[in-house]
Amino acid sequence: MAVLRGPFPTGGTVGQDDLVDREAIVTEMFGRTHDHLNSVVLSAPRQTGKTSVAEELLRKVRHAGGWGIYIDCSAATDEGELAELIARSTYDQVSGSRGAFTRLKDLVTGAPKPVLFQNDLNLSLVFFGGHKESTPRLLERAFGLADELATQKDRRCVVVYDEFQRLAALSPSIFDRTRAALQHRMTHTAYVFMGSEVGLLDALFKQRTSMPFRLATPMTLPLPSPEAWHRYIAARFQNLKVGIAADEIDRLIAFTGGHPRDLMEACEHLLTLRSVNPTVDGALDLAEARTLAGLSAEFEEIWKQLERPKGTRTTAARIAAGRPVYGEGRPATQTVRTIEKLAQMGLARKRGRGAYEFTEPLFGVFVRNLTQAER
Repeated sequence: MAVLRGPFPTGGTVGQDDLVDREAIVTEMFGRTHDHLNSVVLSAPRQTGKTSVAEELLRKVRHAGGWGIYIDCSAATDEGELAELIARSTYDQVSGSRGAFTRLKDLVTGAPKPVLFQNDLNLSLVFFGGHKESTPRLLERAFGLADELATQKDRRCVVVYDEFQRLAALSPSIFDRTRAALQHRMTHTAYVFMGSEVGLLDALFKQRTSMPFRLATPMTLPLPSPEAWHRYIAARFQNLKVGIAADEIDRLIAFTGGHPRDLMEACEHLLTLRSVNPTVDGALDLAEARTLAGLSAEFEEIWKQLERPKGTRTTAARIAAGRPVYGEGRPATQTVRTIEKLAQMGLARKRGRGAYEFTEPLFGVFVRNLTQAER
């Protein structure tokens, strides 16, 4: 069944037509991973289009005759689930049939036997047989499965591990074991490690004391340029025969800071208002207000996460107000810890000496409005 999407998609992954200003990075990632089998790290703040970029990369890999495998690490709650998730995603792609790995499970547990290659049966026995291997061994086998099968079939393979930093919650040693399992599994396979908690992901791959250090090359995902957004929005409104002025497009881009999800939200609200009443007064103001209101529940959940360490909300309020985060009687060590928290979550970044900004400008508006209301 086809999924119905609005003219400006505001949730989930988007297709090629809505991947604004991403051609260059998809092309670069394809060259690094598929052509040269070099693994990469792609970190970027939340809701900026990482998964959509990854899906487009995997589409190109499959179109070129390779295997493209996507794994959402946040879906696993323990190492056993992670091992099965990796194995299922891998085998379903390799077999060309969604649910193939589950059918192998049914075979081992007594379902009617389909025609299978012997190595497929052995694979299922490893994960579901009566003498199943230990969880650490299963996870090691799962991590190496893509390259093992790609080597057997002489195919190129790209595996995307999304929200990779979330694996830290499963085991304190998991990254050590991941590196050990993958560093010799790059014969026919390259890996893309992604995450929205930018600080945590960067620390894993950029600090020399971290085990995944140099396992992959860091890449960043910049926001689409204002010019690219302008062309996209103007064309979409024109195709829908709904009016929008050039200065209105510029205002929406400035309001959202070009943040992909937030800008799509604002455009969708304005489109709805103008479609109902093309001459309605204050449509742009109302679209902006509805955009912020729609995001408030999500922003409130983020705000709750800033209770610790002490002073993080104060730092966030100062960033939102454009004030220096240091000084004014605050201990420097406390300020450093709070900045690290915001950076690890991918909420804030440095823009100059002692100056920081939010990666999602509308979160800054939310914080500013909230702290002003509390005074």
